[in-house]
Amino acid sequence: MLELQHIDKYYNPGTVNEMCLFKDFSLTVQDGEFVSIVGSNGSGKTSLLNIICGSIPVDAGKIIMHGTDITNMSEYRRHENIGRVFQNPSAGTSPGMTILENMSLADNKGKSYNLGRGINKKRIPFYKEELAQLGLGLEDKLDVQVGALSGGQRQAIALLMATMTPIEFLILDEHTAALDPKTADIIMRLTDKVVKEKKLTTMMVTHNLRYAVEYGNRLVMMHEGHAVIDAAGEAKAKLSVDDVLDEFNQISIECGN
Repeated sequence: MLELQHIDKYYNPGTVNEMCLFKDFSLTVQDGEFVSIVGSNGSGKTSLLNIICGSIPVDAGKIIMHGTDITNMSEYRRHENIGRVFQNPSAGTSPGMTILENMSLADNKGKSYNLGRGINKKRIPFYKEELAQLGLGLEDKLDVQVGALSGGQRQAIALLMATMTPIEFLILDEHTAALDPKTADIIMRLTDKVVKEKKLTTMMVTHNLRYAVEYGNRLVMMHEGHAVIDAAGEAKAKLSVDDVLDEFNQISIECGN
């Protein structure tokens, strides 16, 4: 379980440009939940993920993961238990390295390094088996540089790398936004498959309302650092794209847009 307790976060505090991102914000994510997070630009979606991952510190409040206070834990320590896939396909992979080398890097996450070989040839059959499950033919391209692949292929590899070692949380930061609609649909189906098979607790930020409604078992809409919609279970299942869009429109009217 992940708990954010009474989080405060300000940008440029004490200046004329001071901006309150979160004020006394709390959120609890239960084990096994797949939470889709939507909201307008500047609503705090990606900042929420950055706070969880330790990319930005909080000004007040606590972050509790499975009963352990990780508020002051360094980012790299948190990533021992967190996998993250970014919007940019290049961010989760090393473009100048081969698929095999990227897979080996992910396989060695959390392990100590020495002057030994970085690639364990005995693990190659396992890498091929994992890649074959993607259905993209990548299992026969182990020696191809990742930078030569399409955006969708790279994002599929990034998803696989993020979940290769045992993790407790999967963070998806608009991971289909840079892809064409057809490829984005493929990546979302792969995402859903991986999350269900590995029973991962997942938080996904997306601007695609259809994905937010169709995937996951909880939907949260953010606005100015607050959750204006938080629907789980049957309430989430009853939501339609039009319902979420209506809330967006209402917020726009209230804000004078």
